[in-house]
Amino acid sequence: MPYKKKLTRRLNGYALDPGFSTRLDTMGVNEIVYEIKWENVKNGPVGEYFEVIDYDPASNCYYDPVNLNDIEILAQNGLPASESNPKFHQQFVYTIAMKTLEHFERSLGRRIIWSPRIIIKKGQSPEEPEKGFDTEYVARLRLYPHAFRQANAFYDPNRKAVLFGYFEAGSKIQGSNLPGGVIFTCLSPDIVSHELTHALLDSIHPRFIENTNRDVPAFHEAFADIVALLQRFTLTSLLENQIAKTSGSLSKFSFLGELATQFGNAMEEGRGGALRGAIGAIGNDGIWKKFDPDPNLYQTVNEPHKRGSILVSTIFDGFVRLYDVKTADLLRIATNGTGVLQPGAIHPDLVKRLAAEAAEIAEHLLHVCIRALDYCPPVDIDFGDYLRALITADVDSNPRDDRGYRVALIEAFRSWGIFPNRVNTLSEESLVWSNPDHLTPNERLFLKQISVELKKWVSDMVDLTMDETCNRKDIYDQSVKVQKQLYALLIDVANGATKIKMTKRQIHHFMQKLGLTNQPIAMLYDGKEVHSNTVPMLEVSNIRPVYRTGREGKLVEQVLVTLTQTFRVRKGDLTGARFRGGCTIILNMGKGYEIDFIIYKNILSQHRFEATIDYQTGKSQGTTALTDSMYSQGSGFAPVDFAQLHAINP
Repeated sequence: MPYKKKLTRRLNGYALDPGFSTRLDTMGVNEIVYEIKWENVKNGPVGEYFEVIDYDPASNCYYDPVNLNDIEILAQNGLPASESNPKFHQQFVYTIAMKTLEHFERSLGRRIIWSPRIIIKKGQSPEEPEKGFDTEYVARLRLYPHAFRQANAFYDPNRKAVLFGYFEAGSKIQGSNLPGGVIFTCLSPDIVSHELTHALLDSIHPRFIENTNRDVPAFHEAFADIVALLQRFTLTSLLENQIAKTSGSLSKFSFLGELATQFGNAMEEGRGGALRGAIGAIGNDGIWKKFDPDPNLYQTVNEPHKRGSILVSTIFDGFVRLYDVKTADLLRIATNGTGVLQPGAIHPDLVKRLAAEAAEIAEHLLHVCIRALDYCPPVDIDFGDYLRALITADVDSNPRDDRGYRVALIEAFRSWGIFPNRVNTLSEESLVWSNPDHLTPNERLFLKQISVELKKWVSDMVDLTMDETCNRKDIYDQSVKVQKQLYALLIDVANGATKIKMTKRQIHHFMQKLGLTNQPIAMLYDGKEVHSNTVPMLEVSNIRPVYRTGREGKLVEQVLVTLTQTFRVRKGDLTGARFRGGCTIILNMGKGYEIDFIIYKNILSQHRFEATIDYQTGKSQGTTALTDSMYSQGSGFAPVDFAQLHAINP
């Protein structure tokens, strides 16, 4: 059967912000044509994943929706780039959203299912599963290009929507902005990708939106920036343009590592540069300087965006290290062995080779950063957990690190002072989440029994996942069904009602190895006992089959299962406080459903319980950098309010 090339839709857009089209040095590379997955969209655009709704409340008007299937629009690769045409704004938001989504689906090896809408009825609570609550499938994420007049844009998890604002630029002349002119956040590819990433992360790890430690809101911000910036490095024409201007160096100023430059320049107080930088920033003296790793920042910085910037700088530190090593031979060839380029422009052929190396590194890092989400614990994420997830994700898909990606990441995290808990060394062997070789024979039989049953249940899910033409709601419905089946089986395991007989104590030890418990919990806080009256309710958070190809060409076939429990304090001064534990279990379908990894946060961890309560009640670092309107203290885990968070520091 002949190979059939997948259809794509080609749409005009901006590589950087719109203002770069009015600069001589970037006008030739700023307006590009994006290729995205073809789908039969309706006017809006409204497709399988996204629905663009262009209502402007401030002007009390609906803008006519764009018809991307119009013959004239199709013939010219969509509407031409325009700051003044609302229909182009609709097209561009859809384009970048689809491009970001494609990176996630390719990296994760499965189709994205948006986090469901929680339907709360009388007597129900989403935080007390024992009382029951309903969920509703969300087919499309809504995108509002002109949602409000404000220098802000944010993801709203309750509305399942991303809202983009617009505002007047400051009166100070900066960058390419018109003083007092209108800035549309929906026209910044960085901002669109950043906000869309929040929605994607919430769909993959819904507990990551809970403010359990100071790394959680920072991780959301950092990860969204990482995705937005690494995507930029995959744009060949822009990459070649900027590398030519810096004579091949990524340690000099370029727009490649600058996030939302036009937005930053438009702020009234005058930032004098981009909103944030990944490689360097303009200092108080007005001079751009590359960031030097500072291991003290991770211990002292609390504000979510600034703390998140530490992780962004760490990832890009690893990126620059890889680029410098991998291009050293090209520079030696170009300089007759000295490795030192002469002043002036470098040869166009060298530019293309350097750009190709940078693009390859960026694309691989982007996919590793996204894929690492599957190797994170389901609750209470911190930067050290993410380093371990990065290393494990790359090892699992590419056992041989012959190109040094993992070493570069380890070196960068060490330089910035980010270290995981409970590891003896920073070697690859220590950082990779351990295989469950600490299980007893009976415990292995328990998991084997679960795996055998799970294999039967997920077979339909596997077929649906592999079929690109199937309705995503069918995947969602089948997932909910399997979650209920697995839940019933695990309850039997916890109660000892299985073919493999173990004592209650043995079952308790087994549950602990999953970060869970089958007994009521008792903890100490400020010298007083804090306890629950009942066994914490078990929650099967997610089950998802995964098919992806590693760098060595091998097919990775896995099933990921996330299990969580919640310890609720019912009495005393901490009444209402909650503490979660749980695990991510990775089953290898290619090895007879053996367990590859168990990645957990123990619900019986006394140390983590104290740290979480200290953070919630404002006794530890971090909460001072947040506002009460964003996060409630002492009453459980209030979700991150992205509208407020971005209003403080967009």
